[in-house]
Amino acid sequence: MEHNEFSVLIAGGGVAALEAALTLREVGEGRARIELLAPEPSFWYRPVAVAEPFGLGEVRHFDLGQLAESIGVGLSMGSLEGVDVDRREARTAGGVTFAYDALLIACGAVPTTAVPGALTFRGPADSERMRELLDELDRGGIARVAFAVPWGATWALPAYELALMTAAHLSAVGTYAVELTIVTPEHEPLQLFGKPASEAVRGLLDEAGIDFVGGAYAVGAGEGQLQLLSDEPLAADRVVALPRLRGQRIDGIPQTVEGFISVDDHCDVHGTDAVFAAGDITSFPIKQGGIATQQAVAAAEAIAVLAGAALVPHPFRPILRGLLLTGGDPQYLRRDLSGGDQPEWASTAPIWWPPTKIVGRRLAPFLASFTGEAPAPDVPPPGLGLEVDLALDTTDVHRLAASLPDTAEGSSARRPGARLVGAVMTPDPLVVAPGTTLDAVVATMRRHDAGSVLVVEEGRLSGIITARDVLRAVACDVSPSEASARQWMTAGPVTVREDTTLDVAEALMTEYGIHHLPVVDGERPVGMVGLRAVTRSQREAKRLAIGLGF
Repeated sequence: MEHNEFSVLIAGGGVAALEAALTLREVGEGRARIELLAPEPSFWYRPVAVAEPFGLGEVRHFDLGQLAESIGVGLSMGSLEGVDVDRREARTAGGVTFAYDALLIACGAVPTTAVPGALTFRGPADSERMRELLDELDRGGIARVAFAVPWGATWALPAYELALMTAAHLSAVGTYAVELTIVTPEHEPLQLFGKPASEAVRGLLDEAGIDFVGGAYAVGAGEGQLQLLSDEPLAADRVVALPRLRGQRIDGIPQTVEGFISVDDHCDVHGTDAVFAAGDITSFPIKQGGIATQQAVAAAEAIAVLAGAALVPHPFRPILRGLLLTGGDPQYLRRDLSGGDQPEWASTAPIWWPPTKIVGRRLAPFLASFTGEAPAPDVPPPGLGLEVDLALDTTDVHRLAASLPDTAEGSSARRPGARLVGAVMTPDPLVVAPGTTLDAVVATMRRHDAGSVLVVEEGRLSGIITARDVLRAVACDVSPSEASARQWMTAGPVTVREDTTLDVAEALMTEYGIHHLPVVDGERPVGMVGLRAVTRSQREAKRLAIGLGF
């Protein structure tokens, strides 16, 4: 293929999209014509948003057109709505169609309320509400504030920053009677960063007088309390919660119930051809700018190979780096999530350059050139850095970032006699193969009077497809005799085990707005449990308890 004949469409205008564009321009040998498809004309640098209410930082934005021109790529305005994988066409919400040879989906995720009744801190849009809370604290009308990290897809670091900077603010104005608490599903502070960072952060919390409540799952706030799943409520006059993230729906692309996209080690979307994804839209559970740039590099190198460039693409091997804002000296944290041998650090001195919160191999120095910061060579780890030998692979990452408590250690252990999914599930669920056509899926549903079937490959659960999914495909003018279940299923569905408690199953179905959950033994589906069966069993348990006088 001649130079510039290979068309690459990058859907997104954020961190992953820009890092991918920079990488493709550098390693693609001029073989690719690159177009950014972005929903707005600005690139927002959001990680310092937590500092804005305290007067310690300012959210910056850049003209995306100028950035694209400097990189040497095109820019079109629009939001990706659907993809025809077979025709290699992408469709925007405005009805514009783009042909592509390779597509990179990097459109990020949408923050949603995770703890009803709390102040959800999403970023710049909530800075004013956070300032109002600080004013209330200064006036002395609040005694207890909780900072909640929700279960599910999120990024915990800002909760610690908000708590530490609130403590620093209260100390600066001479207010010492306010109780501050961090409530999180993690069992240790910033657990994903490893033991050295966790111990350093716990020391910061202790020094600031911030209580830590781990292994707790916040579900609602109000009337002076923070409600916890399967636990007694926590006293809190105000609650500041991080959002839960959701991916936007893209027709023709297999996504999870949260809207995320499953990818392989080179960020190739499972079940598609020449479609890649990077950043918060992927199902990798850590939603962080540095991780997004690493995925973008892996995807861009794989795309460059498709375009004919001579290089060996590197797989995605995550290194977690974080800059923790404390109101005083920031903390630099690093951890190897790939099981590699890179050392871990917890330090108050910079261990990368530029010392920004988003650590992109190309994006950080590129943005530094726009802000007037002078790039510098790599800074060696400082003497006060703490080196450890602990490594964590991606399997552990998914386990530590699990949506809800492990049933063996969670609510069933805390509530003796709790009812379990195995008692109400329907065994032997309906299954189809990923390549089954939609008309065959419909025939199976009709034959068994069912509204959904599980998609199973080699005995492992791959997804679930419902009558609503089929209707969505038909509405997109897809031929049911040609489209497959893999393209329109919900990939990697939320699942439960037979020993999951019914209150956890009910919380999952309520949170995700679904009516059925696959029941699995490992990766093998063994049954289905419906919301109606769960709520009926819960009501019967309550009636029995009342009848016995409990």
